Amino acid sequence: MTHKFSFHLFGLIVVASLLAPLSLYAQSFPEKPIWLVVPFPPGGATDNSARVLAKSLAAAIGQAVIIDNRPGANGRVGAEWVLRSKPDGYTLLFGGIGPLVIAPHMEKVSYDTFKDFTAISCIVTWDSVLVVNPLLPAQNISELIAYLKNNGNKVSYGSAGYGAPLHIAGELFKTQYNVNMTHIPYKGDGPGLIDLINGNLQVMFTTVSAAQSHINSGRIRNIGAVGSQRSTQFPEIATVAEQTKENYAADSWGGLFGPAGLPKEVLATLTTAIEKISKDKSMLEQVHKQGSEWVGSNPIEFNQFLHSEYIKWGRVIKDRKLEAVQ
Repeated sequence: MTHKFSFHLFGLIVVASLLAPLSLYAQSFPEKPIWLVVPFPPGGATDNSARVLAKSLAAAIGQAVIIDNRPGANGRVGAEWVLRSKPDGYTLLFGGIGPLVIAPHMEKVSYDTFKDFTAISCIVTWDSVLVVNPLLPAQNISELIAYLKNNGNKVSYGSAGYGAPLHIAGELFKTQYNVNMTHIPYKGDGPGLIDLINGNLQVMFTTVSAAQSHINSGRIRNIGAVGSQRSTQFPEIATVAEQTKENYAADSWGGLFGPAGLPKEVLATLTTAIEKISKDKSMLEQVHKQGSEWVGSNPIEFNQFLHSEYIKWGRVIKDRKLEAVQ
């Protein structure tokens, strides 16, 4: 009995000694800077929001959060980089609807959104609007729909790229309101807005951050917010859903992800930090100035939202028979 007891006690000591470093590691996270991978180039809405998050998160956790821009393949390059990284919390992804919700429905990707990533928090939604050239005879969404019923074959709408979130928002609009428009993809919002101003394009689904100055100058007309809420910058402009009394919403969002298998203690540390910075009024003001809305959800809320978005946009892509351009 004594021999067996001693052997059992020795085994417990060995197990405890193996687990102790893990426990100490988790309690001390983070001990070094965190790399926040942004799967798009500097200067866009995703990058701008990531930089606000990085600064606030660094202050909350006491370690630097370094932006690592890894653009390519509509966000898939950065996403793939993070899923191959060690699941220790030191490499995170500021990803969005494009690479994690839309791309898997349009083409073969090397990852599973739910199995290969740990969803931490939906950080922001980006205010988006439906804008038109001022010569188009539509002052609001109802008038646009009526015009498209009779003239849809003459109308082109633009987005920041084929397969981009606001391209799919336009396709949802066409399906839901039974109208026709020809999609013109651009390499970013800027070139599309120039064509809209010059009259080469009639309609565009775009972000407030890209279009705000052109709306304020009167060069283009803002006729509706395409998200589930009105834009902070243009609160007088009702959403598409409010104007049509139908359940239309196309929110573009950015969230914080880690690789699969992120330790619970690390996830808890990051969740607590996000809860803390959600109360920072100066940070929230920065977010609003960028034409964004702060969300700061917890992992449970984010996972539920992610699943609903995946189903919703997958249905739109299937209905519209959209596939990636080879």
